[in-house]
Amino acid sequence: MAIAGWGPEVVPCPPGERAAALAVLYRRVPESLRPRLIVDDLGEADRGLIDLSGLWVARRRGRVIGALLTQPLAGRAAAVWAPEVDTVFARDATAVALVRAALDNLKARGFLLAQALLDESAPRQGAADLTAGGMPHVTDLVYLEGDTRREIPVRPGLPPIDWRSFGPDTEADFRAVLQATYTDSLDMPELEGLRSLDDVLASHRAGGRFVAERWRVGHVRGEPEAAAVLLLSGVLDRDAWEVAYLGLTPAARGRGLGRAVLAYAVEAARPHAARIELAVDLRNRPAHSLYCNCGLRPFDRRAVHLASFR
Repeated sequence: MAIAGWGPEVVPCPPGERAAALAVLYRRVPESLRPRLIVDDLGEADRGLIDLSGLWVARRRGRVIGALLTQPLAGRAAAVWAPEVDTVFARDATAVALVRAALDNLKARGFLLAQALLDESAPRQGAADLTAGGMPHVTDLVYLEGDTRREIPVRPGLPPIDWRSFGPDTEADFRAVLQATYTDSLDMPELEGLRSLDDVLASHRAGGRFVAERWRVGHVRGEPEAAAVLLLSGVLDRDAWEVAYLGLTPAARGRGLGRAVLAYAVEAARPHAARIELAVDLRNRPAHSLYCNCGLRPFDRRAVHLASFR
């Protein structure tokens, strides 16, 4: 993809230019550390441990001046990192061209969603580059954690929830309840209806250490329409379990049952991990307040940029 009038071309990164592309991606890393990181990444790519096929480069006069990395995710979604550009001349146009080329390619390949999560380590102009390239900022995710040794008290007199694990005998019920929890959800409403339930389940399976026993569907006793889904998974690099998803059907909301489900999650995680972690859309004020009132504390925050290919 050549950009008329100012010279640079934007193309998928040929394998022979990956070192140059990584050098641009790591341009803000101290120069003494950069060569080792590049060698490690190239070696891991050769061994199939990381995927560099989604690298894009911008060239000018035969030199790589910009780079952007995308990676496929399960469920027809893709991750996009903010572009890095090692030039002053036409810097903004180069960054935007990288984002647009990558998104056009993902759409043509059948992806339904591209997402970027920016934290404090992101390039200073990363948010503006993504937005101008077609990935607007939609919200922030707040990441919270709590000690599993701490019990969460629940409202007295709540009806019990009968829980069952995910499996062949419960899959139909699990899917029906999961679909119902998306109705009027305040967590990332931009995603509602974008992907099929199979895509959603595939993305959750790939998000951590999937163990069917840790996926639960629960019904309030005597109330078939009042139900919850809880997806728990182990965190790969920490002594923690993650609440990958906690959802209530409309008939179960506003009754203190969300607190009961979170207490159940902490109890399930307690024998296996020291901490429980989750992420919540900052716009979902009821859920954010619930988690904070239950003793969870923020440890990270990331800006969410999305592009959907409906």
